[in-house]
Amino acid sequence: MPLHDYARKRKFDRTPEPPPGPEVPAAGGAPRAVFCVQRHHARRLHYDLRLEVGGTLKSWAVPKGPTLDPAEKRLAVMVEDHPLEYGGFEGTIPEGNYGAGSVMLWDRGLYELLGDKTAEQQLERGDFKFRLDGEKLQGEFALVRMKNRGKGNEWLLLKKKDPFAQIGWDAEKHSRSALTGRTQEEIAREIPALDTPGTGKTRRRGDLPAGAARAEMPAAIAPMQAFATAAPPGSASGTEDWVYEVKWDGIRALCFLDHGQIRLVSRNGNPFEAQYPELSILPHYIAAETAILDGEIAALDERGRPSFSLIQPRIMVSDASAVAHLSRSRPVTLFVFDLLYLDGYDLRQVPLVERKRLLESILKPGPLIRYSEHFTGNGEQFLEAARQQGLEGIMAKRAASRYESKRSRDWLKIKIVNQQEFVICGYTQGDRDYFGALVLGIYDQGKLTWAGNVGTGFDQRLLESIHRLLEPLATSRRPFAEAPKIPQPVTWVRPEQVCTVKFSEWTPDGRLRAPVFLGLRLDVEPQECVRESPDGERGREGERETGRGREGETRGRAGAEPALRAPLLPGKAETATPTIDGQRLKFTNLNKVYYPREGYTKRDVLDYYDAVAGLIVPHLQDRPLSLKRYPDGIEGEYFFQKQAAESFAPWLRLEHVEETDFVVCDDRATLLYLANLGCIDQNPWMSRIGSLASPDFILIDLDPQECPYNRIVEAAQLVRRKLDLLELEGYPKTTGGDGMHLYIPIEPRYTYEQARTFAEIIARLVATERPDLFTTPRAVSRREKGKVY
Repeated sequence: MPLHDYARKRKFDRTPEPPPGPEVPAAGGAPRAVFCVQRHHARRLHYDLRLEVGGTLKSWAVPKGPTLDPAEKRLAVMVEDHPLEYGGFEGTIPEGNYGAGSVMLWDRGLYELLGDKTAEQQLERGDFKFRLDGEKLQGEFALVRMKNRGKGNEWLLLKKKDPFAQIGWDAEKHSRSALTGRTQEEIAREIPALDTPGTGKTRRRGDLPAGAARAEMPAAIAPMQAFATAAPPGSASGTEDWVYEVKWDGIRALCFLDHGQIRLVSRNGNPFEAQYPELSILPHYIAAETAILDGEIAALDERGRPSFSLIQPRIMVSDASAVAHLSRSRPVTLFVFDLLYLDGYDLRQVPLVERKRLLESILKPGPLIRYSEHFTGNGEQFLEAARQQGLEGIMAKRAASRYESKRSRDWLKIKIVNQQEFVICGYTQGDRDYFGALVLGIYDQGKLTWAGNVGTGFDQRLLESIHRLLEPLATSRRPFAEAPKIPQPVTWVRPEQVCTVKFSEWTPDGRLRAPVFLGLRLDVEPQECVRESPDGERGREGERETGRGREGETRGRAGAEPALRAPLLPGKAETATPTIDGQRLKFTNLNKVYYPREGYTKRDVLDYYDAVAGLIVPHLQDRPLSLKRYPDGIEGEYFFQKQAAESFAPWLRLEHVEETDFVVCDDRATLLYLANLGCIDQNPWMSRIGSLASPDFILIDLDPQECPYNRIVEAAQLVRRKLDLLELEGYPKTTGGDGMHLYIPIEPRYTYEQARTFAEIIARLVATERPDLFTTPRAVSRREKGKVY
């Protein structure tokens, strides 16, 4: 009996799996038969590929899942035959049964046998070729038996090169049921699919508080952040101008809900819902069709307190099977504390207490989702209660505050435990394996400085995983301008990774006392690591966070406006040595003419860049620069420089990329230093440090071929109409010549090749639509005059 093994392993009065039905006659030479793929979260997550052959489903367990990428070979272990009825099964196999866990019907459809051999003959030969026509998998595949491996049941699943092939295709990015549209977590918890999620269709403006504005749901929002302070505000009076919340010790998450789908975005803008699959059930607990919520993902200890060390394994693991295992053994909890968008209305201009009231009204607390309550009254009493519970600290928020995508003094954090993020700059050798301690850095006035070393808080597994992460970043270049006094040999690394450390206090010389490692922070950018000084101890680091220096001038932070002030370099002196951002700069040849026609000098160029630093630096931040230098002015000879010279100031931020040390401009001092070198214009990468392989905008360049400028404008408007159809934003920018650049912001998740291909598609569409307006030959000599290239 072909299904004997299947029936022997199961007790059908204890499992919802279908028992074998009457024996089905073999399909013979039928050209098309059924297939399915089931995503099975048993002891380990895997996929099961099943193809109808001879009246049963021949089955292979595919640990990493099938793929449409021809470059990937996937192990497929042949298991017992399953009945044809199993092709429609989705549900949960109870504990104590064979294969206990949730089963998703991930894909289904028909397949066609390839070649002139029967299915039985191909299986016997160990070379089974077929073409799938499923909802997710399509095109030609092959199963090839591996010789001399295991028990003869190990095969390779191969995707053939055909029109359906996709490089880099990942089954985990398509992990919803083909039968019900549910996630694995919904199936495991036996939660039905959301047919009509939420109640947003009946939402009316009259139901919402003042300040709600009708708007499309934003694709991205930068989170509002808090300043550190020593004590709660208004403590003596118990004023209700402020509300207080628990400071959850976890990972910040912006949650985008869109008609039953959820997208989690970290504070640095990266999607990470795949790390926390258990939170896919969130739409069932929010009475909305579209919404954006702000919250914190935390792991709770046995007393229900958040613990950053407990969430650390969830941050470190990316393998789908390991993530699935941890989601069941160490589930997280999402504490939601703010509501930014709801069913067609932007709520960011609504007062905080009204946003929280509305959030509480649409949130149904569940096993993994909780509302973060707020309290009014005496902040000192609330802080003391948090201290007695062993919490990290509390948040104080102005009750009437609007939501701003920046660090604001309307939100304050009061910490009980000294704890913050630091940049990992190297590691020392020690008596134990891998490393002795991590060398920590922190940014002070834009300059990376040594904060001390941390050597406690690691177990053996953590030592190994951190060492594996840091090894590729090793460099001979010290990231600090001044050599720290570290007695042990140090392996320096590029300052790209961030960790959280708790400590007792700062020493008078700016070092950490009694530091303990808590975990890595992949959601925090290195430049965010500045010393957190409470209001009563405000120093240079606090000024850097506000975006202003001591004289009130604007620093290079996103959204800053340039301050009105006197020129940086008044008078007629040939040289000057001002101190900017804590760096003493020497400017020379200030009266040298850089723009002969207008009579502008090098002094004028420096004064200009000083005035617009608050606008240009946020764009340049974290982008490697190819320096274009004009030593004799704009009409003289120029040259490009990528590799930073040995003579460059040691405090400049350099990033080692592809054997080259690029300068990165993160502050006003660097911008002016480069201008003094004759860098009249900058040439930044289209991507930033941390995601260099993925640009954050697409660029379309419109060049006139001896045509009037109004044709450039017409061309730009035509491109804009195409972008409107795709619901994309585009922003025009003059090029400095006589053309125009169109910038299209995108999330940094696509490759340069994908961005370039998209731009080319847009270009071909508009050129085909308006051949009278556009010329397409790449060679300048072949372009038609009077048109736009």
